[in-house]
Amino acid sequence: MSELFFEKLTDVCHQLLLDNEGLMHYLRVRRGMTNKTIGAYKLGAFPEDLRDLYDEYDVDPVELREQNIVWNAEQSQFKLYPVVIPIRDVQGTPIAIGCRTLLNDDKRKEMGIPKYRNSTYKKTFHLFGLDKAIEAIRQKDKVFVVEGYFDVITAHQKGIFNVVASCGTIFSERQLIILSRYTNNICLLFDNDAPGHTSARKVMNKLAGFDSDINLTCKFTPEGYKDIDEYIMKGGDTALFGEERIDLNNVEIETLW
Repeated sequence: MSELFFEKLTDVCHQLLLDNEGLMHYLRVRRGMTNKTIGAYKLGAFPEDLRDLYDEYDVDPVELREQNIVWNAEQSQFKLYPVVIPIRDVQGTPIAIGCRTLLNDDKRKEMGIPKYRNSTYKKTFHLFGLDKAIEAIRQKDKVFVVEGYFDVITAHQKGIFNVVASCGTIFSERQLIILSRYTNNICLLFDNDAPGHTSARKVMNKLAGFDSDINLTCKFTPEGYKDIDEYIMKGGDTALFGEERIDLNNVEIETLW
């Protein structure tokens, strides 16, 4: 694969987003993204017509197939996932794309598809948003690991930059080692639902005692909010992230280890 493949694909999808009024409205109004944030993360749109990639923008179809993004000239599993989130390595170089469907949960379950779909890459080797979070992690000597891409983007937009996501996989030993290069204080911040609690137990049991110098803790989204993205968008208290002030009434924080 060309080193510039995902750089070019990210640029193409970003331009397609800027030309797509419907998706721009979704990101601005439904997700609360500013134009600055959309540009900083180079959010994009996956084309409805794959010929936009081949003919108009000259993206290599062979590389698209190798990355399992398209099946052939007319079919792609990503057509159901129009919102494109570039995934970058620690240097900020695009190495994959993560895409989100706009179908509601009932329709997704009926079709048997997940909320997100990613191009092929080694998930446990990376943490989403780490390239933008390193300096804040070092300054605050703490990092929060959340579950979703938009959890990270919304937190960063709010000015809470020491937040990363585990790239759609259960937080791994390798990811723990990566973060320990910048801080020994690592807090896993899970969704406060059954899957979130299950994931928390699995991770904390797996990593318990990994390194006595690492302070690994766990919190959950406050009751009444499905995830950190929603919590921040609805004015949730930033004290959850260790910021100054504010009353945390009825916010139950569970430490598992």
